[in-house]
Amino acid sequence: MIEPGDPAPDPAAAPRYPVRLVATRTGLSPHVLRAWERRHHAVEPSRTAGGQRLYSELDIERLRQLRRLSEGGHSIGSLAGLSLEELTRLDQDIALQLPTTTTATLPYSPGTDSVANYTEAALDATRRLDARSLQTLLERAAITLGAVDFLDRVAGPVLNEIGTGWTEGTVSVAQEHMATAVFRRVLSWLLGVYEVEGARQRVIVATPPGEMHEMGALMVAVSAAAEGWGVTYLGPDLPVDDLLEAAGQSDAGAVAISAVHAPDRLGVEASIRAIRAGLPRSIPLIVGGAAAPDLEPTDDGVLKVQDLNGLRAALQLLATEADA
Repeated sequence: MIEPGDPAPDPAAAPRYPVRLVATRTGLSPHVLRAWERRHHAVEPSRTAGGQRLYSELDIERLRQLRRLSEGGHSIGSLAGLSLEELTRLDQDIALQLPTTTTATLPYSPGTDSVANYTEAALDATRRLDARSLQTLLERAAITLGAVDFLDRVAGPVLNEIGTGWTEGTVSVAQEHMATAVFRRVLSWLLGVYEVEGARQRVIVATPPGEMHEMGALMVAVSAAAEGWGVTYLGPDLPVDDLLEAAGQSDAGAVAISAVHAPDRLGVEASIRAIRAGLPRSIPLIVGGAAAPDLEPTDDGVLKVQDLNGLRAALQLLATEADA
């Protein structure tokens, strides 16, 4: 708990990046990262309840400094015990000795790319039907912001804006289809980036029969992976029997259903009741999405969540209970 007068937490110290994104940001392979951690304690990443290693901006900057200095001839063993400030001074001293034509790589600075710029640029690329620019932009935002901020502050708002524009006629069918295809590729890539090997808990993610909108389900899948859960993503419009069979085969610790658009509300409610009835009582059924608040509750074995934060809280609680 933060007491009055205590300094505010440093956002750069917040753990949020998995090893694959750190490898992209630093140029170090996951194998080298693990070796530097085990042998030299170069950084000490945090771990999620599911065991996934998460790094902060400060960890990433430290690793970038270590890479530059080690490539310059310094041994990692001699560098690992230095503070970030000492590494920075050493790097600067070396830079002063380089020829004036050499340009040093500037460290990444949080805030260089604002969320507002990402969302505005993503909407502009959508209107221009520029799939390549949209994908590059979304990947950059995901790498820079981490999964939680990317989903909550970029992907969610942009998809909502596109959906509203399509309803109001300010976004064409072609623009909406293009953007959906790009988001599907980026979210599928991000799911792979955050995927945890040997996760202790696994969640099945799908949409119920008749629900063709899968962006919400993909965002659920990425959120779960970022929380350290293993994810079996089964996509949209999944028959109930197939979902139940997959849950049994995957030894699932939870099942998550995304209902974004439910014109057949009674049909969706019937599917949820059938899923709940077919699952062991030990496996919780999580239901979320824009249509979830309007669905009638079935029984105490169904957990409705309002948004991705609610999903994360539910998964964290389930992981804690499983470890107790």
